[in-house]
Amino acid sequence: MRFHKALVVAAGMVLAVSTAHISRSPAMAADASAQSASVPTDASGDGADGAVQQKKARRREPPPEPEPLPGQKLTFKQVLNILKTTRNLSGRNLSGLKLIGVDLSKCNLKGADLSHANLERADLGDSNLERVDFSGANLKMVNLQLSGMTGANLNKADLSGAIWMDDRVCAPGSVGQCRESAPSPR
Repeated sequence: MRFHKALVVAAGMVLAVSTAHISRSPAMAADASAQSASVPTDASGDGADGAVQQKKARRREPPPEPEPLPGQKLTFKQVLNILKTTRNLSGRNLSGLKLIGVDLSKCNLKGADLSHANLERADLGDSNLERVDFSGANLKMVNLQLSGMTGANLNKADLSGAIWMDDRVCAPGSVGQCRESAPSPR
């Protein structure tokens, strides 16, 4: 009988030790952390302070930017968000924006308004620039290689140093049209 009791006690100890070493499953750990995070407590233990802190944290988050209405001028941030996803800026109003050095390559800008925009050193290579309004825009040193510019308005646009669609470099003072740089003397 003593042997039997000793065996039961030993088995109980082995079971207790083995269950203590078993780690919780990831689902149990996530559930436990979610429960502890959803019930914040303060020093009094009533959780009121934690709820106030959560409300303050929600107020600090910036609201998502609303989708601009057709014809509405886009912000720089909205342009960058579109470039991260679809790269489709066709028909959008980007007039007067500072887009210095921005990568607009392989974008659809068909019919976009880029009048008076500063696009210096921007990459517009391999983009659809059909009927884009570039009037008064700064296009200095812009890459326009392989871009289709049918019907684009370049009235008073500064193209100094721009790389034209056919790989020509526009001469300094090229306004409204790309004047080819003089060949360098050898």
